[in-house]
Amino acid sequence: MAKCLCGIRESGCRSEQCITVEGDVVVAKNPCLHPGDVRILRAVDVPDLHHMVDCVVFPQKGDRPHPNECSGSDLDGDIYFVSWDRDLIPPRQTDPMDYSPVPTTTLDHDVTIEEVEEYFTNYIVNDSLGIIANAHTVFADREPSKAMSEPCLELANLFSIAVDFPKTGVPADIPQELRVKEYPDFMEKPDKPTYQSYNIIGKLFREVKDLAPNECFIKSFTREELERFYDSDMEFDGYKDYIDDAFFYKSNYDFKLGNLMDYCGIKTEAEVLSGGIMKMSRSFTKERDAEAIRMAVRSLRKEARSWFNEKGSRLDSETDDAYAKASAWYHVTYHPSYWGEYNEGMNRDHFLSFPWCVYDKLIQIKREKVRREKVKREKVSIRRALHLSSLESQFARGLYLH
Repeated sequence: MAKCLCGIRESGCRSEQCITVEGDVVVAKNPCLHPGDVRILRAVDVPDLHHMVDCVVFPQKGDRPHPNECSGSDLDGDIYFVSWDRDLIPPRQTDPMDYSPVPTTTLDHDVTIEEVEEYFTNYIVNDSLGIIANAHTVFADREPSKAMSEPCLELANLFSIAVDFPKTGVPADIPQELRVKEYPDFMEKPDKPTYQSYNIIGKLFREVKDLAPNECFIKSFTREELERFYDSDMEFDGYKDYIDDAFFYKSNYDFKLGNLMDYCGIKTEAEVLSGGIMKMSRSFTKERDAEAIRMAVRSLRKEARSWFNEKGSRLDSETDDAYAKASAWYHVTYHPSYWGEYNEGMNRDHFLSFPWCVYDKLIQIKREKVRREKVKREKVSIRRALHLSSLESQFARGLYLH
């Protein structure tokens, strides 16, 4: 059996507490359309490779690279699914598909700008990956042999051709008999003819569809809620000196975040920040675009931190106080007086994530406030105890004197 090495760092553990998986494992990569894309390998322990963790190490020798067997992967940043759960390891495996690319289009002359324009247009017109993937899902649901059926195997081959189209210039032509007429209910195509799927995905879908909301249930913050939730503990001495800068930066942040949400068709701030997106515009899919959206959000938060690290535009750099500045960022976000001051006329929610780009400063402000309150309470308790002790002494002396 083919071999590999899997070094895994257990969640929350230090690097020296890593484990090396041994025994049969199942390895696959998304997209995984052909049955042969799922490979069963033998994980082995190689002490010289113990420094490699949270990864799978494939062998150099063999008839064919194992990554190529998995959906034609070429190790350019691909992420693999690896499981050693015996219940998930298939009882047998299918021969992998041949992912050799089709011959490229060749020219006997230098490329002209007209040909570049034609290639660009063809690329847009022939972007059929989504159509092929959806068709594969439908035929895998309807055909008795599932992913082993002839339509699915043909679609898997067409998908490989479509993936290579930008490199080869050869489009994947989908025959009429592989074009979908009806979709299973679990694919949620309300504008298309659908049928009820009685396979496992269809059953699971109908079990949970009434439990999950059709729309995101997260409600927008109101002014009244801001009045209730505003925490005066977050007011740090000197924060008012940074209010103007904070308002300027929050306006920029909210505008950019709102543009990203509008562009992707994402309804709420909570969805775009958490990655738990309920619904997007038809031009985007969670499977294909989720990582790009996460990167965009991460980039915006990084940019916000760079704003924070700039010295105050109207203040002497010597007096630049990070905690006062963070307090100002909190204030212009959560204080009710700033409700509706951002993205005016754009019908957008009041966003709350801006100050949490510097969450470490906010946590420290709150922690210090709690500590001071605790010390203050302890002093009061000590004074009360001393006062009671004094009263007790006076009362005892009074009784003694009488």
